[in-house]
Amino acid sequence: MRNTLILTMAIAAWAGVAQAQTKISGAGKCGKPESQQAVEVGDRPGHMLVVMKYSCTWPTAIEMAGEKAKSYTAAITADVTGEKSQDRGYVVVTMENGDKAFVRIQGSGMAKGNGAHSGEGTWSYAGGTGKFKGLKGKGTYKSSGATADTTDDQIEGEYMLPEAAPKAKKD
Repeated sequence: MRNTLILTMAIAAWAGVAQAQTKISGAGKCGKPESQQAVEVGDRPGHMLVVMKYSCTWPTAIEMAGEKAKSYTAAITADVTGEKSQDRGYVVVTMENGDKAFVRIQGSGMAKGNGAHSGEGTWSYAGGTGKFKGLKGKGTYKSSGATADTTDDQIEGEYMLPEAAPKAKKD
């Protein structure tokens, strides 16, 4: 009987978490990097470590908790060998109300000599400010560009905000 009660409580808790997750999707656009630094590793031809920072907009903004995203910045490190890279980084999404969402990314990329590039990977929320304090979630991204001057990002995923604490009754 006790095991049934524990199992029932666990299923109810899991169902509550599953229902609290909300799907999101959006499309972003980034220009040339604001800053970029590349260092040749020296162990083999074409192996470099690159750090880049981008400022981006949302042609199709994500929306969370009734707030639309306004812009985002991305700070990315890339371990590049030839045309391929392994990418990691951080993204700060600024919402229209000024709150921020913090994101970690990891993935892989491909760049051609003519500037065409593509990438894909996963992302996860690492918190936020204001309404987005305690934000959790995850998803996938794909990026592409015909030239080195622009990158189009497509993101999909889900998020969950912590439940608001019940307000104390006033006597």
